[in-house]
Amino acid sequence: MMSLKKSIERELYYQRYQPKALRQVVFGQCPASVRPEFFNQGPGLVFREHGHPLAYGLSITNPSTLPMMRAILMTIQAQILRTLLFDSAILKLPKTCNPLKPTTVTIQQEALAYAIANIIWKSGNEQSATLCLPQPNVVHIVGSPQFNEDGLTEKLQLCQMNRIEELHHTIRRNIHVFQEDPGPAVMLILYSAILTRGINQVTEDMGKPSGGDGILTPMKSLMSINGSIMFGPISLFLLGRASPYLHNGVQYQDDGDSRTEETGVLIRSPIGLLLWMGNEAKTAAYNVGSRFKTPTVPIWMVVASENSGVLFGEDKGLLRDHQAENRFQLHYHTSTFHQQNPVILKINNRVRDDSSADAPIPPLERIIRTKWGDARLDWGNVEPFM
Repeated sequence: MMSLKKSIERELYYQRYQPKALRQVVFGQCPASVRPEFFNQGPGLVFREHGHPLAYGLSITNPSTLPMMRAILMTIQAQILRTLLFDSAILKLPKTCNPLKPTTVTIQQEALAYAIANIIWKSGNEQSATLCLPQPNVVHIVGSPQFNEDGLTEKLQLCQMNRIEELHHTIRRNIHVFQEDPGPAVMLILYSAILTRGINQVTEDMGKPSGGDGILTPMKSLMSINGSIMFGPISLFLLGRASPYLHNGVQYQDDGDSRTEETGVLIRSPIGLLLWMGNEAKTAAYNVGSRFKTPTVPIWMVVASENSGVLFGEDKGLLRDHQAENRFQLHYHTSTFHQQNPVILKINNRVRDDSSADAPIPPLERIIRTKWGDARLDWGNVEPFM
C-alpha cells in the first residue's frame, strides 16, 4: 500500500504535471488520435557534420517531417545562430574559430544546449524553469477514457530549476535525448516551455474571447493534429509567450455582442519573424508588427505558407544604421533537407530597375519585401528556393 507521504507527493506531482491538460492545450482535446511524429518519432536536433560548410545547421533528413515540426526546428535553429554569432563568449570559442563553422561536436552541442535553455528560461520570465525529460520505464498515468497514451506524455520526469546555469547543465548532460533521431526532442522542449510558463498562462496567451455574459472561451489549441504551421508555439519559443497574434501591442476586435482582446508582441523581439502566405491579402491579415520585423539581432524566422527557414546576418550594425540597409548580405538556411551549401543573398534596396517587373518573384524575395519594400535579391548562381 502506498504511504501517506508518497500519496501526497504523487498528488502534488500531478497538480504540477497535469498530463491531460498538457495534451489539451497542445492539441485541443484529450483523448484524441495520436500521431507518433509529434512524440517519439519526431525529428531529432541533429547537426551537419562538424567542419561541414553548414556545420551550424540542423539537418532534417526525413522529407515527410510535418510543417509545424519543421517550423519549430527553425525557431531552435534561430536560437542556435543567436548563440553562435552574438553570444559566442559563453561558448569560449577559440579566436580562430569561425562561429558558422563549429569545428567539434562539443561546440555544436554546447550551442544547442544554450539555445534550448534560453527558450525554456524565457518562458518562465527568467525566474525558474521546468525541464521535461523522458522516463521510458516509468508510466505515471495509464490509459483510460479520459487519457490515451502516446508513449511520451505519460512518462515524463519533471526537473524544477531556479538558475539558468543549472538548466543548461542538465540539458547538456542529457543532450543525447534531444539528438535522438527520430525522437521526442521537439515535444519535450514544447512541454517544458508550457509547464515553465504554466498551462493556465499559456491558455490565456492564446486568447480568451469574452462574450456579453463574461464567459471566457479559450482558443482551441497550440497545434493542429494535421501538422500545419501555427504561430502560438513559434511565439512561445521566440518570446516566451504563446500568443498567436503577431501585431504590436494589444488590439480589440468587436463582433456583435462580444469583444475580443488580442495581445500581440509587447516588446521588441530578440529574433524576428517574417511571412509570405501566398498573396498580399492573406499576408496582410497576419498583421506582423515592427517588433517582429525589426528584432534586436539580425536573425529572422521566415515562413512561406507551409515552408520555413532562417534568414540571418553576421553584423548587428544592420539594425542600427539605415545606411547599412541600402546594400547588405543575409545568409539563408532552410528547413528542407536538400540544402548542401551556404546560401548568401545580396540585397539591394537602391535599385529602381523594373525591367523584370513581370518576372515571377520567388517566395523568399516576397518575404524580404515585407520588411524592405524595394529589395532586389541576387542569388548568385543558386536557383531560388524556399
